[in-house]
Amino acid sequence: MGNSRMSVEKMIVLHEPSDSSPFLVVFKPAGIPSAPLFEGDESILTESIKLFPEISLVHGKKEVEHGLVHRIDTETQGLVLIATTQESYDNLILFQKDGKFEKWYRAKVDYIEDAASRLGSFPPLPQQALTEKFMAGKEKLVLESAFRPFGKKGREVRPVTQESGRAAVKKGGEKAYQTEILLKDEGLALCRIKAGYRHQVRCHLAWCGLPVQEDLIYNPLAKEKSENSHDMKFTAYKISFPHPLTAEPQIFELQD
Repeated sequence: MGNSRMSVEKMIVLHEPSDSSPFLVVFKPAGIPSAPLFEGDESILTESIKLFPEISLVHGKKEVEHGLVHRIDTETQGLVLIATTQESYDNLILFQKDGKFEKWYRAKVDYIEDAASRLGSFPPLPQQALTEKFMAGKEKLVLESAFRPFGKKGREVRPVTQESGRAAVKKGGEKAYQTEILLKDEGLALCRIKAGYRHQVRCHLAWCGLPVQEDLIYNPLAKEKSENSHDMKFTAYKISFPHPLTAEPQIFELQD
């Protein structure tokens, strides 16, 4: 709990709510959940409610999530969006369903060609995925798949495609998720998504042999170390969405 407390204290408010802009944008440090499992658990959401109690009046997807619109993994640092009124929440969720909410991630990656096979239970990578132009940073790669829970207590996920086995396809559901990946200099990948699934970007990066550095779930090298670390090189650095009351474009971005 000590490390968690230190993480909470590093929370930064980028946008405070107001009557005309009833939403909150905060920076979540790595190592603390976006939302609690149970009411009162430590999380960025519970800390935000202490600052802006009106969040507790919003009814979200789950009772303990209140106005949380955009969550990120506990191990991930970056931007989180929280609605502070019911109207704001309902409108933002509709924008999200309509594909008008975009999220960008910045990842330091290792090149491990056989990462997917070392992790196990990944489908074949689509043909021509790793083109010379993509590897040279001259074109984007778009990976698309459904997902299924995998491993002990479903802690991990795996992509599901038509090349997956029948049992995997059955578990994967019908919805497909896209991750757009652009390689930059010095092992840096910039990724963009609209609809998101748990661990989507991290899993897709591992699938194409570019796992996030220090990712203890999807990087074979990091898993071999078996160290409890919050040093994963992965940041949710940018979000864009329509204003919940006016529909005007809103963009929030962390600088390097």
